[in-house]
Amino acid sequence: MSRILVPIDFSAQSIQAVRFALAYAKDKHELTLLHAIPPFPSRNVVRKLGQKSVEDFQLDEAREDLKKFLTIVEEAQVPYKLEIEFGEPHEVIAKHAKEEHAAIVMGTHGYGRMTGFLLQSVSYPTIHDVQIPVFLISEETDASRFPWKKVLVTVDGSEHAKEAAKKAIQMSKEIEGISFNLLTVVTPPVAYAGVYGVGWEDTGTLEDWGRETIRPYEELFEAEQIPFESKVVIGDPATMIRETAKEEAIDLIVLGHHGMGGIAGTLLGSVTFKTIHRTQTPLLIVKTS
Repeated sequence: MSRILVPIDFSAQSIQAVRFALAYAKDKHELTLLHAIPPFPSRNVVRKLGQKSVEDFQLDEAREDLKKFLTIVEEAQVPYKLEIEFGEPHEVIAKHAKEEHAAIVMGTHGYGRMTGFLLQSVSYPTIHDVQIPVFLISEETDASRFPWKKVLVTVDGSEHAKEAAKKAIQMSKEIEGISFNLLTVVTPPVAYAGVYGVGWEDTGTLEDWGRETIRPYEELFEAEQIPFESKVVIGDPATMIRETAKEEAIDLIVLGHHGMGGIAGTLLGSVTFKTIHRTQTPLLIVKTS
């Protein structure tokens, strides 16, 4: 059995992430529940009480607060182990991600890009630091639809989008009743003057470009003999992804990520980070270097 890494704190988002991981792991994977304890914020307290005393107190507190998570996992009868470690959460997660885990499932607050950085988001640096696929689960997701039945694979003509599509197929093979939707979003040239160059005439031209973009991915699904539907839309990618997911009652959105760091992604208007913002549908982020 392979292992799924599930970083947990004490939030409602983490509870949803655990429920998602249990639904996906059932009879296929074991879980590693990982709780990272950040450095104690007050140096004066540490000096007065001593490092060991402070850490012992933090451990006791963590074990007590984690009992509700262990109860949920034990009731589901999915094999698991619990790891508690001191350190910056995203660094602890990245270290454990290298230990033969197939994927990470973690909760996200769904903050906007800059707000997320200001509030020290853990999910953004985790996506940057790890190489394995990352599921992001918000508190508002519908647990009755876990793990997933309808998958939206967003494609843009890039190699990382193709790798994301392949990973989505691979990770969905043992789930019954799966259906796939392929989506490509063409950004109107008016939004980025000069990007498309000579050749743009009207929306029909944009749709033709979109169909050309999506065709290699259709061939990928045809080769695997997997049923799918395709859709080409015009607009802002992150907005159209969220709207399509809602219209089609999608259970999982799959995105390829180019591996840029968080700040670079923010400055360049990364679709991945924009999609995370306020998206209630679970996300699967597949990173390529």
